[in-house]
Amino acid sequence: MRRKHLCVLATVAFFVALPILATNENINYDDINKIQTEGMQHSQVMDLNSWLDDVYAPRLTGSPMAEKAAQWAMGKMKEWGLVNVKMEPWTNRNGIDRGWTNDKFYMQCLSPETFPIPGTPTAWTPGTNGLVKGEVVLVTGTTQEELDQYKGKLKGKWVITQPAPDVAAFWDAPSKRYTAEDLAKMELGQPPTTEFGVPLPGAARAGAPAAAVPAAPARQGGPPTAAAPGQPAAAQQAPAAGRGGAGAANLRNDFFRTEGVVGVISTINRGHGIYTIGGSQRNDPATTLPAIVIAAEPYGRMARALAKNIPVTIEADIKNTFYDNPPLFNITGEIPGTDKADEIVMLGGHFDCWHAATGAADNGAGAIAMMEAMRILKATGVKLRRTVRIGLWEGEEQGLLGSREYVSAHLASRQPPPGGAGAGAGGQRGGGGGGGGAQQGPLEMKPEYAKFDVYFNIDNGTGALRGVYLQGNDAVASIFREWMEPFRSLGMTTLTVRNTGGTDHQSFDGVGLPGFQFIQDETEYNTIIHHTNLDTYERLQPHDCMQMSTIAAGFAYLAANRDQPLPRKPATPIPLGGRRGGGPH
Repeated sequence: MRRKHLCVLATVAFFVALPILATNENINYDDINKIQTEGMQHSQVMDLNSWLDDVYAPRLTGSPMAEKAAQWAMGKMKEWGLVNVKMEPWTNRNGIDRGWTNDKFYMQCLSPETFPIPGTPTAWTPGTNGLVKGEVVLVTGTTQEELDQYKGKLKGKWVITQPAPDVAAFWDAPSKRYTAEDLAKMELGQPPTTEFGVPLPGAARAGAPAAAVPAAPARQGGPPTAAAPGQPAAAQQAPAAGRGGAGAANLRNDFFRTEGVVGVISTINRGHGIYTIGGSQRNDPATTLPAIVIAAEPYGRMARALAKNIPVTIEADIKNTFYDNPPLFNITGEIPGTDKADEIVMLGGHFDCWHAATGAADNGAGAIAMMEAMRILKATGVKLRRTVRIGLWEGEEQGLLGSREYVSAHLASRQPPPGGAGAGAGGQRGGGGGGGGAQQGPLEMKPEYAKFDVYFNIDNGTGALRGVYLQGNDAVASIFREWMEPFRSLGMTTLTVRNTGGTDHQSFDGVGLPGFQFIQDETEYNTIIHHTNLDTYERLQPHDCMQMSTIAAGFAYLAANRDQPLPRKPATPIPLGGRRGGGPH
């Protein structure tokens, strides 16, 4: 997942000019204390994280391990006493016709010197069909004319497509928490200057009126490339063959395949042994080359040797397996309510992850926090008037697909627009609408729509919860302000008029339902964790994980027991893919 901030100036003026009036929320502090005691003193969150991240990972959408992890998660929910625990199949496969796993990876430089090359194949690309050896060649061309000079020269070779990247030092600490000043600026709606510790280019900063904010392009499967710490965010890698995309990337891939290239190796300029991974579920193994991502250090060593006209030879043995028509699903379970049992409060986060590591922070931490929140509610035995349901989504990394499918099936679906021009949610009847400005058809409300209260999401890594993004729903501000008070000692203090995007709350928000993402400390999210080979259990912060699950349980409890449902706002369709730069968290 990757978040984006939108700050509407008119909304800011309204928000700042008017005080947040108390709503006299009825808060049972005895029950809140039970929740805090269970969550902070008897937590199981890190043990659950270890099971998910060390045993049932990685959980690439459509992979056999994703299904095994789902069975484990459902087993825990049933053990705790949740009911209606199930895997809900998607009605629309969304182009995911193949599952994929990387079963073996070996790569070694043979000359001019021998050294190992750690790396990861891009998802949904083929392997090497055994051990292969070949020279490395640099090909930077992107047009047909530039590529034609390599005709007849690439057979049996590995291709790199950019010179050695410049890697900056970690001049600033790669991990940070929000300071009181940061949170104050956020609360006043002031535009951020960084995102996850990386400077935002001026054009991408929040603060423009909503109409001036361009819609995110359709996601094609590859992760957005972040700049190395200390470098401008605009310093990005060139597109690599084998990843989804159009134009130069497709042209280059077709040329390399026709010329008999063994595979393509790419990197980013982050360095420090870190690289990001992605992949397009629409790749056809018959027309796609092996595509490998490695860290800047071994990549740079090879590229600099080639720049000196020193031949470089490597060997590799990569085994990837494709699975036809894999199960695609969401995981749900619930704690029944009492007098308002037909009304739904929902907690959730995405269950899938990329495969270079174990997806511990993106988004094992969020999924487990919500599971632990459900356990806390059951263990404390607090009364819940409304039913509290958990939703764990597959396919978030491919464009919020699982939560869109859930919203479409249960709550509301976007119908084709008049005349058939454009479509919501990527041409399907997915919840959340959104075609990046394309014409949209009307919403068809499902019976559950009227009874749905609120959805809370966690998907910004391992950082502690610090508040809530209001998503333009000013009417909930006074309510949330009172709800945060019992958790102020845990650092929960801030409401902001900024919107945040790029994760599953948008599927609910986009059809007019209250859907919220919590503000979280950045910690190491963009510098170390996001879609990288280091997203493992070691990156998790235990106290923060306990705090997340405790607050999530508290907010679910407060929503479930409120006399009236939370106020709604008009539906605001979201961009296709849901993220600036085309990439989910």
